[in-house]
Amino acid sequence: MAIVSSLAVAPAAAAVTGPGAEAFAAGDYKRAMSILEPQARRGQAEAQFLLGRMRAEGLGLEADRVRARFWFNQAAAQGHRGARAALAALDAQEVAPSQPATRATAATSPSIAATTHSAAIASPPATAEKPAPRSDPQRLQAMLAGIQPADRARAAQLAESMAASAASGDTVLAVLLGEYFESTLGGSPDFASAALWYGKAAQSDHPVALNNLGAMFYDGRGVLQSYAEAQRLYQRAAVGGDRVAQFNLALMLGQGHAGTVDLIAMNDWLRKSAAQNYARAQAQLARFYREGIGVPADPREAIRYFRLAAEQGLPSAQYWLGRMTARGEGAGRSLEAGAEWIIKAAAAGIAPAMFEAARIYEMGLGQVSDNQRAVAMYRQAGDAGISAAAERLATAYAKGELDLKPDAGEAARWAARAGK
Repeated sequence: MAIVSSLAVAPAAAAVTGPGAEAFAAGDYKRAMSILEPQARRGQAEAQFLLGRMRAEGLGLEADRVRARFWFNQAAAQGHRGARAALAALDAQEVAPSQPATRATAATSPSIAATTHSAAIASPPATAEKPAPRSDPQRLQAMLAGIQPADRARAAQLAESMAASAASGDTVLAVLLGEYFESTLGGSPDFASAALWYGKAAQSDHPVALNNLGAMFYDGRGVLQSYAEAQRLYQRAAVGGDRVAQFNLALMLGQGHAGTVDLIAMNDWLRKSAAQNYARAQAQLARFYREGIGVPADPREAIRYFRLAAEQGLPSAQYWLGRMTARGEGAGRSLEAGAEWIIKAAAAGIAPAMFEAARIYEMGLGQVSDNQRAVAMYRQAGDAGISAAAERLATAYAKGELDLKPDAGEAARWAARAGK
């Protein structure tokens, strides 16, 4: 029986490649919305990302940056690269509103319990006065990362121009082509081609290729699903020092998909990944120290690792660090510091953090009480599926609490959302 699960508050899920994504790609946004929204509320990162795009770009829905940010945050909290790039694009537009808005279309990597992809090409440093010129591979990578506006035709040309060199042994270009075909930049993902290019680079033990091909075997995307092959590929990349593969291998050992559960080896690999400052490994290790999984329970170690991950901006770690700090687990109790971390996690889209932030503002727990902010947080949490938040709003509207005017219609609407 699998013992280990992902730390993320909402469970991670495989990339959506079914009718919802197909309807989105075909421009049938009404149908896409009807399929993707239930998937997104169940925690599927790719569905959340696509809903964010629909809201950000006004695709079949009224453009709404707040709702777009909400869905991007939900997906980004599970490690979705495209969502993170989209958030960065939103931030850039808000910081410099005089600049023309650009459509940020980024690569979408699968968000499974044990997968994060690494970039094949590093963008060159640029000065503030004049950006450094990009090579063709860097242009394609910039489109995949959402740094440069997507141009489907140009991306296809760039990919075609690299194929000969990649086939002749350029492993960096082979990995980049794998990322291109795995993404939606060319339209619908071509997983078989992605696996082919990753496989070419994996023959030379390229760690990113080994890891990404392992992820495809884990899910059965473009290849026959095989946990044993996924673990074998992760192992090769992990031994080569790839911190993401070390994390992925650790979770597979803890899940026992390809053999017996090995908690000792799991935590050994997590420590190796965490030592390379990989936030998801730090947060997962923190959870195990908190719950005593494979190691003696140690709240001090738990809060230390949660802090390392939280300071890197991992929202789920910020949430747990906030909870432990507010309760005095592993360190001195501080409602103020705990509230700050929980509010950061809420802003990043962690639904339980939204609910706790609402209670913080309502009751003045480490922050000055503020009913207006409390109501806003309860609404966000209720929209994210937290029934307790919807129930609190139903009561507040029924009784005129939280500075709200009594409103029977709103009370009934939120009660229905709460399942009452």
